[in-house]
Amino acid sequence: MSERLTNEAIVDTALQALRDMAMPLGEVFLREAQSGSVEIKDGAIESVIARGERGVGIRVIDEQRLGFAYTSDLSADGIRGCADTARRMSAVTERDIDLVLATRPLDDADLDIYQAGIVDRALGERGAVALAVEEAARATDARVTQFRKTTYSDSESTTMIATTGGVRGSFRESYCGAMTSAVATENGDRQIGYHGEAGRRFAELEPRRIGERAARRAAEKLGAKPLATQKLPVVLDPWMAMDLLRAIGPLFSADNVLKGRSLFANKVGQRVANERITVIDDARRPRGLRSAPFDGEGVATTTRVLIEGGTLRGYLTSLKTARKLGLDATGNARRGGYGSPARVGTSNLFIDAGVDDTDAAVRGLDRALAVTSLLNLHTIDPVSGEFSLGATGNYLERGERIHPVQGITIAGNLTDLLNAVVGVGSDLVFGPGGLGSPTIVISELSIGGA
Repeated sequence: MSERLTNEAIVDTALQALRDMAMPLGEVFLREAQSGSVEIKDGAIESVIARGERGVGIRVIDEQRLGFAYTSDLSADGIRGCADTARRMSAVTERDIDLVLATRPLDDADLDIYQAGIVDRALGERGAVALAVEEAARATDARVTQFRKTTYSDSESTTMIATTGGVRGSFRESYCGAMTSAVATENGDRQIGYHGEAGRRFAELEPRRIGERAARRAAEKLGAKPLATQKLPVVLDPWMAMDLLRAIGPLFSADNVLKGRSLFANKVGQRVANERITVIDDARRPRGLRSAPFDGEGVATTTRVLIEGGTLRGYLTSLKTARKLGLDATGNARRGGYGSPARVGTSNLFIDAGVDDTDAAVRGLDRALAVTSLLNLHTIDPVSGEFSLGATGNYLERGERIHPVQGITIAGNLTDLLNAVVGVGSDLVFGPGGLGSPTIVISELSIGGA
């Protein structure tokens, strides 16, 4: 059996293979990761899953033709074979004048995104987190008696990248999270409330808060009544605003802009939202769940203001899309693993905290709808911004909850919605996917009901 190569030795072997083939432009991407999850049912651990991966992806550019290959065979022969496959692939692809590899040296940014030993914790300790989530949910509301799924998960990973041009960097990161779908029942009515949170450190998780929120989300939907079709002010708490932001995020991608798939295309410098709205993508946020010192192409990450005071300031780019647009790369080429190519994506994307007292603003409204769930966000038209979404919510009068509503739709246009924001709270919260938002109050949206 051959000796197990270190990660550094793997990268060095791949670089040497590229040099031996006289490849002037080559890149090696390595990812090693361990992850696990514990799922519970009826107060006991039902399943435990452990996963591990270790491999390299190799890209070459030969006469502006891209070749890509990957392997988990990390013997010297396996690595050299992968490099040769990438070289041969480049011979059959089309020329692309915008292909380029990273050239700028990487810094040693410490983003505080790693805690050693997270995946080594005892099974009982990990299962206890999930059990505590369910215990908190039951204690919050007696009508919560079941759970569709409650899971604790964690991971640790190492990422390395190096190019034949001398760019080289590595970082380690950790993650742990818990989620549950609580089920509340009353008089034959059955409702589900989901909530999940995550952190870079084990101590950052608060099982009680996760369970309490899921229970409240489920219980507050019980006894829903119809709502007549009308126009109402709409309140999005931070978690609901994050759902909306998740749908908006791809519109900042330079790739989508270049392909005509974004309503923000050709609007840099123009007003696209209310002046209260500032949207930031911050890959340098300490302990951020999507923070990293460099992206999947070896480009240093940045803090990027995308909308400032309602005005569009720019897009998120990879090396290729930045070159097409004549811009600097923003370090937003994201990779899911060593076997996947880089794609433009967000990091820690958030709506910046405002200064409005949103509670007071809602109390000042005669009637309003506080949204508790949004469905089919993927159906939003990225070009026109038109949407019609299924929703549930709470009907409010002067800020007081009158009754829950379901079976409604919320329709409109993203541009109109963003310009109709009349309140941005100071209660900025980040969710398990790196998205963040404060409470948002929208002056009016069309509600389709009974």
